[in-house]
Amino acid sequence: MKKICLVLAPIFALLVFSNCASFKQNRWLSAHQKELSRLANSNLPAEEKLHGLVQDYVKFMQEDLKFVDPVKGVKYVKKYHDQNRASMEKILRESEKWQQDLNGLEKIALGVRTVQKPYIRDLIDLGPKFKRKYKQYAFAVELGSKITGGLTKFAGKSLF
Repeated sequence: MKKICLVLAPIFALLVFSNCASFKQNRWLSAHQKELSRLANSNLPAEEKLHGLVQDYVKFMQEDLKFVDPVKGVKYVKKYHDQNRASMEKILRESEKWQQDLNGLEKIALGVRTVQKPYIRDLIDLGPKFKRKYKQYAFAVELGSKITGGLTKFAGKSLF
């Protein structure tokens, strides 16, 4: 009986741990989907929506970089992308339209406001790590470039 317990205990622990990790990942994905949908469908100004999108994306990258197994990480990135593509594209379209309507001085002011945001340092740190981890997965790099490029035209070139 003791031998059976010794054999089954690690298997049981592995099953419980993997289910907990999967549950946590699904909770993260659900929270991202709710937040991005809320932002996309709100009446907030385009600038606030864009900053909310980037903050959510930074949080997503922090979560994803915790995955040791790249296959699981790719699955997480793909799920995030698939679930949130419509909301992210809506926010980015609104942001692009809004930025096109800005004059030169307003664009400079936007750049100054953007670099002062607390999440910019994290984005600068995480962007290259994320890109290196998923360089063979074009959709992940494309998504990151769209998000960071949405901040301002210059941000997309320097951050990702």
